[in-house]
Amino acid sequence: MPASPRRPARAVAAAAAAGCLALAGCASPSSIAANGLPEQMVWATYGTGTSTYADVAAVSDAITTNEGTPVRVITSDTAIGRMAPLKEGPAQFARTGDEYIFGFEGSYDFTTERWGPQDVRVVWAPIAPHGLMVLEESGIDSFEDLRGAKFPDIIANPSVNEKLDGFLAYGGLTRDDVETVPVAYGDQTAALQSGAIDVQFQQVYGSSLYELDATDPVQWLDMTETDPERIEALTEIAPSIEIGEFSGAAGQEEGESAHGMLYSVPVVTYADTDPDVVYRLVRAIADNYPDYADVTATTEAWAAEKVWHAPKQVPFHEGLVRFLEEEGYWTEQAEEVNDDLVERGETLRERWPEVLEDTDPDDLDDAWSQVRAEVPAPEPIEQEGAR
Repeated sequence: MPASPRRPARAVAAAAAAGCLALAGCASPSSIAANGLPEQMVWATYGTGTSTYADVAAVSDAITTNEGTPVRVITSDTAIGRMAPLKEGPAQFARTGDEYIFGFEGSYDFTTERWGPQDVRVVWAPIAPHGLMVLEESGIDSFEDLRGAKFPDIIANPSVNEKLDGFLAYGGLTRDDVETVPVAYGDQTAALQSGAIDVQFQQVYGSSLYELDATDPVQWLDMTETDPERIEALTEIAPSIEIGEFSGAAGQEEGESAHGMLYSVPVVTYADTDPDVVYRLVRAIADNYPDYADVTATTEAWAAEKVWHAPKQVPFHEGLVRFLEEEGYWTEQAEEVNDDLVERGETLRERWPEVLEDTDPDDLDDAWSQVRAEVPAPEPIEQEGAR
């Protein structure tokens, strides 16, 4: 029998109650404090040692201190591990990689009976720089030099693996040209240092990267080549990314910069999360920005004027739209794209049960890919924020 895209409210409450036992004090979804936020929030995100986690810790600490709402952060190295707490109830929000897109589409790890397309919404969308790092002594100075390298295959993380495939395509390579090595996202630094892998993918300001550089000097592969064929090969595989410049990362001297991938690592939730709660959280993130802006190298990107102001592949939550309207960022074009994305999601979720019921499990990926290709998707808007 096809699984529901998300449990009904009663099941969510039960799952949340079970999660509370493990999370020591989780408030029920209906417990809203006088400030309009849940009495306690739980966010899911990447593991400690990543700059994604560091950002979430900084923002959540500011909210806890200034709004009086405790925020507990739970971590996972896998796409499913970051989305499951939202689906099952223990977490109200998550800061994810592209699994929010894959969840919305029901693609990759989400093309299963348990998942399928999810009614996901974006809550806040800061941009983050990511790149490929190698040891200086590796002899790998360009993407073409990756041929024959020990290349990470990140366990249960299709968002990262898609980007890794994009990097290879940028260098005119595929996974057939490298030696793939299964590794957990959070274990990459140790694997690079030990020689188990030759290259590492991460947001460029992770604390573990600076620690590595202190003992084993590192460098970034630079995406300065703008040949249209390279860019087309990259974005065909990883459509959510842009190429942009970063500086101040591990291995970079003062004034030195490199080019890598820029894309949103957003805070997300489900569409049925109370709009007033989402609005109040968004307002808290924006209003408390001065208190966390300089905490990490990337919290600056959380400023209201720098985040995405229009949806790209997943709709914005109506609580975020309300904030953007009040601040003058929301446009008619953004509204049209958002409506089209909502309609796309509804169509996907309507068609999923029939495809699931009529398709052999071994053929499900191909069958669902064909259905997704038939459902119109709007052209993305060029983002004015993120710089």
